[in-house]
Amino acid sequence: MVRVKVKRRMGFAFPVPIWVVDEFFEALADLAWVGEMALRRVPLPREEKARNHLRWVKAISPSGIVAGSHSIIKDLSKYKGLDVVDVEAGDVRVKISLK
Repeated sequence: MVRVKVKRRMGFAFPVPIWVVDEFFEALADLAWVGEMALRRVPLPREEKARNHLRWVKAISPSGIVAGSHSIIKDLSKYKGLDVVDVEAGDVRVKISLK
């Protein structure tokens, strides 16, 4: 549940079901895996700066990062009533909580 509240005005809530986030991360993991496979077949360029950037991208695992984020979201979904973010800046307050 994402809530945005502006003082002296009505706020709004944007509910996002956990199953939607779960499906999103599953699809994103598949796309990251395809990108990983495509990057493995790209040869390293001769220019040193470009080579270092591509080595860095090849060294990390985008699908692993997405899978880790997915497991964190699934673990957090077990904690009902947890406030993930509660920020107030001036007249605007943003609160993200698990309900």
